[in-house]
Amino acid sequence: MADIINLLSDAVANQIAAGEVIQRPASVVKELLENAVDAGASDIQLIVKDAGRTLIQVVDNGKGMSFKDARLCFERHATSKLKTADDLFRLSTKGFRGEALASIAAIAHVELRTKMAEDTTGTLVLIEGSEIKEHSLTATPDGTSIAVKNLFFNVPARRNFLKSDSVEFSNIEEEFNRVVLSHPDLAFSLYHNGKLVIQLQPTNLKKRIVNVFGTHFQDKLYPVEQSTDFINISGFIAKPENAKKKKSEQYMFVNHRYVRHPLLNYAVETAYSELIPDGYKPAYFIYLEVDPATIDINISPTKVDVKLQDERLVFGFLNSTVKKSLGQMSLTPRLDFDYEPGMDVSNVPDNLTLKQPVVTHNPDFNPFNVSSSGTRSSSVKPTMPRNAAFDTSGWSDFLASMKTETVDAAPSENLSLDLEVLHSETEEETPLADVKCLMVQQQYIVTDMSGTLYVIHIANARERILYEKFLSAIQNQPIAVQQSLFPETIELTPAKAEVLKDLKPELQKLGYELESIDATHFAVNGTPNAEDGEDVQTVIDNFLDAYKANVLNHRYEKEQNLALSMARQKCTAYKAMSEECEIIDFLKQLFDCQVNQVSPSGRKIIRQIGLAELASWFEK
Repeated sequence: MADIINLLSDAVANQIAAGEVIQRPASVVKELLENAVDAGASDIQLIVKDAGRTLIQVVDNGKGMSFKDARLCFERHATSKLKTADDLFRLSTKGFRGEALASIAAIAHVELRTKMAEDTTGTLVLIEGSEIKEHSLTATPDGTSIAVKNLFFNVPARRNFLKSDSVEFSNIEEEFNRVVLSHPDLAFSLYHNGKLVIQLQPTNLKKRIVNVFGTHFQDKLYPVEQSTDFINISGFIAKPENAKKKKSEQYMFVNHRYVRHPLLNYAVETAYSELIPDGYKPAYFIYLEVDPATIDINISPTKVDVKLQDERLVFGFLNSTVKKSLGQMSLTPRLDFDYEPGMDVSNVPDNLTLKQPVVTHNPDFNPFNVSSSGTRSSSVKPTMPRNAAFDTSGWSDFLASMKTETVDAAPSENLSLDLEVLHSETEEETPLADVKCLMVQQQYIVTDMSGTLYVIHIANARERILYEKFLSAIQNQPIAVQQSLFPETIELTPAKAEVLKDLKPELQKLGYELESIDATHFAVNGTPNAEDGEDVQTVIDNFLDAYKANVLNHRYEKEQNLALSMARQKCTAYKAMSEECEIIDFLKQLFDCQVNQVSPSGRKIIRQIGLAELASWFEK
C-alpha cells in the first residue's frame, strides 16, 4: 500500500497557523503593536487604510533588528523572547510564540524596514505569501516600520468573510485601545485613510482613559488600589449610575497584558450587584500584577485567555478591593488632582456674560419678632413647591371604579376584536369613557374587557410603539427636528464616530441633526420635538453600542437595527402616566401597531387571564 502521509510545505503550514492567529485585520494590529512595545519603543504609529484591507502599518522608534534578524523573524517559531521551556513560566513580554510574523507573511504582502542605532544602514525585507522577494541594505531611520498590504490576497474566501469597513475598523480600534491602555507611559497615534484619528502623549492612567473614551468619563471614574505580597491591584472603576446594558468599557489587565477571564469579570460585577439593576454592566479599567510563575498565558493562540494558578484567591482579593472602593465612593468626597478645569470649557457658550454673584438681605426681617401663632414674622414668606402636596382627589373615583363593570362591549373570539374599542377615532363609536384601567407600579396596566383581564407590560409595549414609530420615520415619515438655540457638543470614540458619520442621514430622519466638528466631536443642532432636556450624549452613545452589537451578531437589517437600537434607548426614559386619558392614549398607540403581542426584542407584551383561571387561584 502506498504511503499517504506527507509533510506540509512551509507556505501551507504558515497559512494554517495564520487561520488561528490572524482572523481579521485587527489580529494583525494586535501582533504588530505588541512587537513594537516589546522592542522598547516610546513612540508608536498605527497607519490603516480601508479598515486594514489595503494597508496596516506600524512605525516605532524601538531598538530595531540586525540584517540577519530581519530575515529570520519571518521563520516559524523564531523568537527572541524564549530560549528554554522554563521561560514560558517567567514571561515578561507580550509576544513569544514566534508565529505572528510568519503567519502574516503567508497571507499578505509585507514590507519591513528596520535599523539598529549602532548600525550605519538599515535592512529592507519584501515578502509575498511567505516568499522572500528582497533582502537588502537600505537607508531608514532607527527603529522598525512594517507594512502589511493586501491582507488575505491569496485566501479570497477569508477576505470575503470580512465585515464592513466600519465594523472592521471598530475591531482595530478595540485592539489599539487595549494596547494604549496597558501602556499609558508611551506615545501612540492612529491614522485611518490618511486622517489622524487620535494622538496620545505619555501621561498617567486616568488621563489616558479620558483621552481615549472622551472627557465625559472625567467624572465617572473612581480609583481602586490594593497591595499585598500576593497581588497588586490598581486602576479605576466607574460609578454605579454609569452602568450600561451592554458590555463596553470593561478592561482587565494582568501584568500589563489585556486578558479575558470570566471569573475576574464576575468578581467585579458581583461587587456591584446591589448597586445597579439586573442586566446592567459596570465599566472598569483594572490592572493586576502577580508573579509571572502563577499565570499561564499559553493556552490559546491569541494569548488573550489566561489561566491563574490560584483563581479563588485572586477572585477574593479583587472582589473585596472593588467593594471597598465602592463603599468609599459613596461616603468620602474626593479631590481630583488630575483634573484640569481650565481646559474644560467646551460647553460654555461664546456669548455668555459672566456676572459676579450678589448677596442680598431683607432689612425688615426681625428674628425676635414672634407672632401669636408662635412663628417668626418676615416680609418674605416661604412658598411650597408646586408638586410638594400629594393630590388625593382621584382616590374616590378610583375606588368607585373597582366595584363597577369596566367595559360594555360584546365578547368576541380573539384579542384583536376584544380590544377593538381602543381603535376607535371618536367616543361616539365606542364608549372609551367606560374603559377602566389600573396602573401597577408604573410597570403594568391591568384592564378588564368582557370578563377577561388583560395585563400589559408597559416597557415592552413602549418598545414596540417606539420601534414602529422610528421604523416609519426612517422609511417614509421623518420626525420633525427642533433646532437648538445653543447647540450641544457630544464626543465619541473614533470607531463610534466613523459609524455615526455613516448613519447621519438616518439619524436626521429620527429627529437628530448632527454636524461633524472634527474626528470625534459633533454639534447637536437639533433634536426631536418631544425630547426637551434629554441627555443626547448618553442616547447617541448607547444607541451606537446597541447598533454595533447587532451588526456584529448579524441581527436585523439596517433599518430594523436602527429603529430597534433607538427604541431601546428611549423606552426606559419616559414620563410616568398618571391620568386615565394618558393610559387610554397609550393603549390606543399599542393596538394601532402592526404587531402588538410581542416586543421587537421578542418579549411578550400582553397576558390574558380569564375568569375561570382567576377562580382557580382561590380554590382549595
